[in-house]
Amino acid sequence: MSQDAKSLLVLFNDAARMMRSEFARAARDHKLTLLQWRTLGLLARGEPLTQSAIAQRIEASPMTMSDIVNRLESLGYVLREADPADSRAKLVRLAPGAHPIVEEMRAIAQDLSGRIFAGFSDTDRATLEALLGRVVINLESLAATHD
Repeated sequence: MSQDAKSLLVLFNDAARMMRSEFARAARDHKLTLLQWRTLGLLARGEPLTQSAIAQRIEASPMTMSDIVNRLESLGYVLREADPADSRAKLVRLAPGAHPIVEEMRAIAQDLSGRIFAGFSDTDRATLEALLGRVVINLESLAATHD
């Protein structure tokens, strides 16, 4: 691997770590953990998911996911319902009471995105998005070969 490639991977890692840190700070200001916030964001996309599917997507352990869902349910942010496809599983979906916090999260994400990409032209942003999209596709391809 060339030195340039190593530097690029370090930059990717540093940028991702620093963005997670900023989002974690914003989540804490709302008395949520970053994983709780990520769970709400995932569920806000509309489809109910099993706890194991959520855990896989946000890279949390099943036990951690159970705690997260319990906490979000106690706050009135999520609802659990029987999974018609698996009687042992529960589906988790966004509760109507979560919509205000989700809208607030979106506004915070938009503001943070604006600050992160300050000085980028629309073309710069579109190019970065396309290139990162390609990186994700390549990584998904690599992951599929390991399954």
